[in-house]
Amino acid sequence: MQKLLLFLISVTLLLGCNTRKNKHSELEDFISLLSGKFSSSEQAKKDSSYSKVCFVGVPIWKNKPGHWLYQELHNEDNPTVIYYQRIINIKKVDSVLFSTSSYVIPNKKKYSNGWKDISIFDTLSIDSLQIRDGCDVYFEKKTSSIYQGKTKDKNCISSSGNKPTYITSHLVISADKITSWDRGYSMQGKQVWGKIQGPYRYKRITN
Repeated sequence: MQKLLLFLISVTLLLGCNTRKNKHSELEDFISLLSGKFSSSEQAKKDSSYSKVCFVGVPIWKNKPGHWLYQELHNEDNPTVIYYQRIINIKKVDSVLFSTSSYVIPNKKKYSNGWKDISIFDTLSIDSLQIRDGCDVYFEKKTSSIYQGKTKDKNCISSSGNKPTYITSHLVISADKITSWDRGYSMQGKQVWGKIQGPYRYKRITN
């Protein structure tokens, strides 16, 4: 009886460890899909209305709680021309859903091209970041390596400019590319910025 009890305990512990490992593995796999260097140059060659843009994501703060990425969009021909800088916190919501929370970086020019040397972020504290309220993107797992994500309707409000707007983001992430479609709308629902014809398509260059 005692041997049977010990056996059942061992099996339970083993299953528990495997479950935690699988959850961790899925999160790491999702982060790896967001990490690397991607380019829209192939799309720009086919359609001149799109620019040659590099999308870069690098994991940072591995010794701090949570999972964090630095993301940057810059001109492919001139990396000093930067369109976007954010720090992203990634979480696993449930078995098929992941979320990314976006944070504004204080004194962001200091961290321009920070993907070249991520040690620059060691001096930046999590508490100094400002979260973009309502701008979380929720990704649903479609296949083992494809995730589709979007913001919640009218939750991501931008107060920049003369009038407030709300921003929508739609993304599809896979092993070899990321498609991203960001658009801004007036509070009456009229599109005021962003591409009309479709998303930017970034092809993976490096892991």
